[in-house]
Amino acid sequence: MPEPPFLYCSAAAPVLDLSELGSKINDADKNRRDAYDVSREIQVKLLQIRTELETNASTAESMETNMTSLLDALIKHDSKNSDGTAVPQRTPRMANLSNRYEDYCRFLAFQQFLKTGGWLSPETCFSFGATDEEYLAGACMGVCRDLERYALGRATARDVSSVQAARNLVNEVLDYLMQFDFRNGPLRRKYDGTKYALKTLETLLYELSVTGATLSGDEDGTANSEEPQPKKQKIDTDRPQDLLDAIRSRMEHRDELREKLIKKCRDSQKAAKQAIYALHREDFQKAAKLIQQCEDGIQKDLFPIVNEEPPLRSGSFANVLEEYAEAKLFQVWLLGNQEGKSMPKGSLLLLEDFPVALEAEEYLGGLCDLTGEIGRFAVQCGTSRDYDGVRLCLEANSAISLAISTLERAPNGINKKMDQLRRSVEKIERMTYEMSLSKAAGININTEVTENVEKDDDGE
Repeated sequence: MPEPPFLYCSAAAPVLDLSELGSKINDADKNRRDAYDVSREIQVKLLQIRTELETNASTAESMETNMTSLLDALIKHDSKNSDGTAVPQRTPRMANLSNRYEDYCRFLAFQQFLKTGGWLSPETCFSFGATDEEYLAGACMGVCRDLERYALGRATARDVSSVQAARNLVNEVLDYLMQFDFRNGPLRRKYDGTKYALKTLETLLYELSVTGATLSGDEDGTANSEEPQPKKQKIDTDRPQDLLDAIRSRMEHRDELREKLIKKCRDSQKAAKQAIYALHREDFQKAAKLIQQCEDGIQKDLFPIVNEEPPLRSGSFANVLEEYAEAKLFQVWLLGNQEGKSMPKGSLLLLEDFPVALEAEEYLGGLCDLTGEIGRFAVQCGTSRDYDGVRLCLEANSAISLAISTLERAPNGINKKMDQLRRSVEKIERMTYEMSLSKAAGININTEVTENVEKDDDGE
């Protein structure tokens, strides 16, 4: 009968228990899925209310009741964390609830245009918690696309004055938006849509004029309409300049914070990378100094910026935290004796062991990247015929692979690294086999394994 599988790992191999972290990830995923369900319900309700507005299918009182109900549902599912605590200001919204805030601002802006032909004041949107970006995306950029469609319908009825009113408002909105320096992203794409909307409106007015319509109507806006029109309020597109200038000032300040964060991130990330190289060169004193430098930079320079503007956590700052986690994990695994604790060589830190507050994805990303550094260390051990060192590397990578693979759910960024992690384990197993052949044959030559160790994400 065949023998049981060969045990590459000893009974003293480390065990990485990520069950508590897995529970947190599962809870966060459940809250996110619930938020998506709520978002869809709000989206459907908003579409119904908009249809009622366009078809005059409801009274003013009924419309007001429906709007209040919709707003309550929106705020209720976005004002608190899962534990009941209030969400800090500027915290990114869960799931795609930010889109629903944009849609609500967009609807209010369109409703305001139908009433007065003018701007929706930012105060109206800020009163229920909309951010500057949601106001710009919905009440400024989004409503321009609505006015484009609205003007096409009024042009069909040859209501020139309404088309002109839509054109005038879009023109003012675009004039205001041109003061911003929108970077690549959702706001930039929506801003480009505003320019297309103005072009469409200008084209409609030109086509109406060449077919005999006069581009100046009576005060009530009905002179050029083939349909009887109710008398409208006098159109007033005066924009709330002070409030709009305040939005631009805040957006410029956030751009400055972003640039400042990116520059400071380079120093901390460089320190973490150099610490890893120093650990490979066995310059442990320099490595400890660099890791401490990285921690100080994160705590003193980066966290204050991110706390002021939480959306900046993703991107450069998250990359720094992941690089730092990799360096700290490698240091403790290689040397043990973490400050404040007695940790033996070969120890794997848990999320709560770090002096810097990390998110689950940042910790797991550093943990996956750690396997690449351990693979390089295994090559060094194999070259010097250090069988115990290679076994220690294999035990660590196997423990990491098993712990992450058994998570019920893992962040998307981590799933992309799983193939690399599994290959790392397989290559060290192959290295162990080749070393056993050399040992059995009494050959004392270097194992040709360097080329088989995969480069990390930085290509180093």
